[in-house]
Amino acid sequence: MEQVLVVDRGRLEALLPEKEFITEGVEEIRSFILAHHFFMDREKAEHDNTVKQIIPYVLLRQEGRYFLLRRLKKQTEARLHDKLSLGVGGHINPSEEAAADPLEAGLLRELHEEVSVETVRSLTCVGFLNENNGGVSDYHAALVYLLEAQGPVSVLETEKMSGHWAEVPELQAVLDRLETWSKIVVEQVILAGLI
Repeated sequence: MEQVLVVDRGRLEALLPEKEFITEGVEEIRSFILAHHFFMDREKAEHDNTVKQIIPYVLLRQEGRYFLLRRLKKQTEARLHDKLSLGVGGHINPSEEAAADPLEAGLLRELHEEVSVETVRSLTCVGFLNENNGGVSDYHAALVYLLEAQGPVSVLETEKMSGHWAEVPELQAVLDRLETWSKIVVEQVILAGLI
């Protein structure tokens, strides 16, 4: 049974301002997660509202365009089927625990499982996403990273998703088709000029 990294929801949310996307104090949030995480069976964590599963969520950008993914029906998380997404990411497993930074180790594993990026110019944590409006997000929170890519980028898990580069006007045009986290990122981060 898969185990995933979680933190105590009450302790985490006591640190957070009451907004969906947080840019202030992100390093403190990361430090809290690194110091106070533990692992839980994923099946239990998906329905336990006393914990939050921490997901590294990576936006890929190249020359002002963002890599836009479409989640296909073979994707593990049924609640996200056919949604458009800007984020590549997933759960952090105990295999990452030995790394100097388990959060970044999980991020890199997920990234390399899902997409091929020829050159990573930079990788920066740009915020923390904690949206609690029902569904998947009630059990997950995300450290949001921006990866500046150079050269070809392609989807590896073609049975689970497809992807292409999108300009900001296209992101605005498909807002209603974006999964919740991506919609928040477009509206509160990209269109707000935070990245």
